[in-house]
Amino acid sequence: MADALRATLEAAGAQLPPKVRATDDPLEVFRHSASLGDVLNELAMRRLTELEVKAAGMARPTPGASELMERARGKALPVAIVSNNSVAAVTTFLDREGLADLVGYVSARATADPSFMKPNPHLLNQALVHLGVEPSSALLVGDSTTDVEASKHAGVVAVGYANQPGKVERLGDAGADLIVTSIKELATALM
Repeated sequence: MADALRATLEAAGAQLPPKVRATDDPLEVFRHSASLGDVLNELAMRRLTELEVKAAGMARPTPGASELMERARGKALPVAIVSNNSVAAVTTFLDREGLADLVGYVSARATADPSFMKPNPHLLNQALVHLGVEPSSALLVGDSTTDVEASKHAGVVAVGYANQPGKVERLGDAGADLIVTSIKELATALM
């Protein structure tokens, strides 16, 4: 996705610095697009959303995630998705997997302004307000240091999901309150 987004920007005349040309993170390419002016930033937003929706059509569910959401619903605990990915991609995935009814709110990227993305707590705060939940009674499960940072800024418990080697250390160093290596651990905790 990062390659396709770079190609779109370069075809439109953007000169990308070495760091942006080298990254495999499409969100970093998108973040950089904000410095290229409104036209290229909007172009990057549209292209990234297209790529994400396509990927959402093929993405595999995280083992244990549906069970966690079902158990949360059974205990009357609201669930929101807070994502730097586009709203369209998140809802495409939820609809495809038949999970939309388990999610009370989707707070995801909806503008071309990357400053609203995590680690900014904006998306998380938006979900808290929509669900009517106090930060002190909420938690965010996330697999990145930006998830942990957003949690800390918003005052919610940060649960690090260490789904790849090295993430236990990175998430711990970022300040995660709890680290799990399987979402099934969280689903079991709600039994």
